[in-house]
Amino acid sequence: MMVDIHCHILYGVDDGPKTIEEAVVLSRKLTEKGVSKVIATPHFIGDYDLKPTPECVNKLISQLNGELHNQGIELSIYPGMEVFASDDTVDRIKNGEILTLNNSKYVLIEFSFENIPKYMSNLLFSMQLEGYIPIIAHPERYSLQYRRSGIIKEAVEKGALIQVNSGSLMGYHGKEVRKEAIRLIKEGMVHLIANDAHGGKRPIPSMKDVEKVLIEICGTENTDIIFYKNPVLVFENKEVERMKLVSKGSFLIEMLRSLRPNM
Repeated sequence: MMVDIHCHILYGVDDGPKTIEEAVVLSRKLTEKGVSKVIATPHFIGDYDLKPTPECVNKLISQLNGELHNQGIELSIYPGMEVFASDDTVDRIKNGEILTLNNSKYVLIEFSFENIPKYMSNLLFSMQLEGYIPIIAHPERYSLQYRRSGIIKEAVEKGALIQVNSGSLMGYHGKEVRKEAIRLIKEGMVHLIANDAHGGKRPIPSMKDVEKVLIEICGTENTDIIFYKNPVLVFENKEVERMKLVSKGSFLIEMLRSLRPNM
């Protein structure tokens, strides 16, 4: 069972597919790449008019699952959201505005790519006090300011999880993002890999290709943990596993490969 915990597969609610037909095309592509279950994560941005309701999300999931069944596409969709952080995020989760990942204790959350919010550490701590586990979406794409501050590392040390995009590992977001994704994995800070697909706007790599790259970076055991096991554990609302120590040899090989694409 291959579970994708971060995917903009629902139609007409954010910058993913605009129609159910486009959502079906994306679904078919995901199955072709090896995915069998998807947690739909439409953007929830509380400060802007981008706040799909749980009722809306569940209705769209029901409609899309029905259409996939009718067309014989073996993909199942489950509820979630990608939450853009704000100082009232915890209150919005508690009052039912925000969906956790498949109704679990896990919450997919993203922050400003450029500027570190003053409330970031307090928000992550408050979420955990309420029994939720924050999964920080694609921090490899965040600005240099985050890296210099050490705030991501501190968040992980205090119990937050990190999700890296498969496309980042494949170089779809540029060399610097790929380099940062590799660094995070090398330091044992990554817990999950996901696609963050947005319809036809972003290519979806083959899961086998991603697996191969991950093995070169962190070895077979760690690849199994962050690519296969942990997404299922989040889906099932169970405790995730932590990465094992990454050998320097595999990291050096991958860094050389990134500098010499034809190696």
